[in-house]
Amino acid sequence: MGMTMATRVSESQPVSFEEASRDARLSRIVDWIDRFLCVPNPALGRTGNVCPYAKTAILKRSLEFYRNFSRSVAGLASDMEQHLEEFLQSKRSDDIYYCRLVIPDELGDASSAIECVQKQLKPMFVERHLMIGQFFPDCAEPGLHNRAFRPLQTPVPLLAIRHMVLSDIAFLYGNERYMTAYLENFEERGSVAIRQFEASMEAPK
Repeated sequence: MGMTMATRVSESQPVSFEEASRDARLSRIVDWIDRFLCVPNPALGRTGNVCPYAKTAILKRSLEFYRNFSRSVAGLASDMEQHLEEFLQSKRSDDIYYCRLVIPDELGDASSAIECVQKQLKPMFVERHLMIGQFFPDCAEPGLHNRAFRPLQTPVPLLAIRHMVLSDIAFLYGNERYMTAYLENFEERGSVAIRQFEASMEAPK
């Protein structure tokens, strides 16, 4: 017997892109993706769209939305671990644009819960060659090319799961555990990316 894919994880319910676009709350995320991630921004500090992958992800229908009904930080963390396993088992697991957005509905302070869960689970995700990102209205995480830019501030708090990409060295550098996972994933291409990243850090600003 082969493994069958679950249609929902224990505390999450899938929502189609079309349903999300019509929903009063989730449509704010769809608008943010379209109007912020998919276009250039003068504060970004580099050319190109804020997210190089978002527009193609929408066109390929590679974005998945999930409402999360956890009522505690522990519940959200447990649910995200299940999302990790489902993500790896998905038929889209070889799609670099595949991204799963998990939006808590029942947590009183969703922003602090998301920040806590992201920090707690990041090692687990990175070691599986995935990234888990925290997004919420007051997220203070700065941009890579402009420290005054705040690219992770969303109108609605959420967690995002996606594949690790070469440019993620900027988020993993300096942590031995993360660097090991990065090189496992990218091998020689990763070694080259690390050397380029180190050279960019040493270059005069």
